[in-house]
Amino acid sequence: MHETRLPTRWTDFDVLGHITHAAYPVYLDEARDAFLTSTVGPFAEFPWVIAHVSIDYKREVPFGVREVVVSTRVAEVGRTSVTFEQEVAGADGVVAAAARSVLVAWDGDARASRPISDDERAKLSH
Repeated sequence: MHETRLPTRWTDFDVLGHITHAAYPVYLDEARDAFLTSTVGPFAEFPWVIAHVSIDYKREVPFGVREVVVSTRVAEVGRTSVTFEQEVAGADGVVAAAARSVLVAWDGDARASRPISDDERAKLSH
């Protein structure tokens, strides 16, 4: 499990006094990027596009929380795709949102998906 600590921003909170639903996809994206950079390299070395994201909101994170922790794990590596499971927790460690996402390895020249190499697969599977 890879953990990414992210500071909250003033714009992450809404008039209801908690982190708005629209902030969570940004947290998830930043954590996936941190995970990928630490395993298969930065975007320039392992380009990808998002094919699917689903988020279940479990509880609120109230205004004033200065940091969230995003836990990221690879659930599956397919021929061209990687499925992630992620959780976002507030300062108290309680899960506020759970997500599942699928990204596709990208060939920028062909403008299409590309197979994940054996080397990439090994790095993603650790």
